Amino acid sequence: MKKNTPFNDDEINLTDSLKIIWDGKIKILLIITISFLIGFGYSYQIPKNYLNSLTINASNSYDLRKYDDIQKLITIGASNNTNLMFLDKFVSELNDYNEFFFIIKNTKKFQEDILKFSNKDQEILLLKYSELLEIVQSENDYNKNFNYTLNLIWDDPDEAKKILQDTLNLVSNSLKKKIDDALEHSLEFQKKLTLSGDRERLDYLKEQSTIAKELKIIDNQIDDANLSQSSVSLRINTADIAYYLRGYKAIDKEIELIKTRNYQQFKFVEQELDLFKDTDIKFLDYNIHLTNVKLLKNTKLILQTSILLGLILGLFYVFISNSIQSQTGSKK
Repeated sequence: MKKNTPFNDDEINLTDSLKIIWDGKIKILLIITISFLIGFGYSYQIPKNYLNSLTINASNSYDLRKYDDIQKLITIGASNNTNLMFLDKFVSELNDYNEFFFIIKNTKKFQEDILKFSNKDQEILLLKYSELLEIVQSENDYNKNFNYTLNLIWDDPDEAKKILQDTLNLVSNSLKKKIDDALEHSLEFQKKLTLSGDRERLDYLKEQSTIAKELKIIDNQIDDANLSQSSVSLRINTADIAYYLRGYKAIDKEIELIKTRNYQQFKFVEQELDLFKDTDIKFLDYNIHLTNVKLLKNTKLILQTSILLGLILGLFYVFISNSIQSQTGSKK
């Protein structure tokens, strides 16, 4: 009596399986076709969107140095790395999405979508549009400079470039105005600080002048030579000595000079600030024409997946059907 070896069993099972597949090939092809059509319909329904990526870097514009110069003139100090500072300020301004929303509201796509929403839900729609723009920070390993990549998902690459360009222009204008206002505020504060110091000085001088007049001290009574003795040299700062000893003639003259000051240094700073306001500052370095465009919808992958899924379902259906038929036949 012959015994079936495992090899023979496997060969018989493989032969039976191939026969089942061959007999059910029409059903398998039909299921694959249906799956393919479903995948094709699904792919057709998916909107064609593109990922538009634009890299922005810190600007090397010479005009940025004018900002440092004005800061020094106002005596509020200068930045260590103005270029990177402005890049961070620019991205911070961009992150509030106000300028992006302003541009998006004027697009045809948004105007069409907004008709489907009530006034109450329009803000929700606008927030959903904010998800289309992503700001990603990266680091250049070569020079250790940070840059940012703007990723915008949009159905029209040309319109996406315009949206990015218009948004960056609006952010640049907004940031420039804030910087101008900040410098002007700093200058006005410096003026008030100087005027306050002068008023305080005038009050002090008037008091010292009154004392000098009461004591009938007309001219300077401070003699540095008398501040030293033959055996001991006294190091005394004349500024520490009672000021009225200088005499009211000198004190009154100092009062007159302070009152007639024209603060010419501030007028010069104002002129430089006005020139800076009229200057178009390039905060970023980028080329809108180098925007990288990538199609997000992969139709080929969807169809391949549909065919594979149809093949699996077809094989599964054929084997299950054959098993049911075999069990039904054996019962009979």
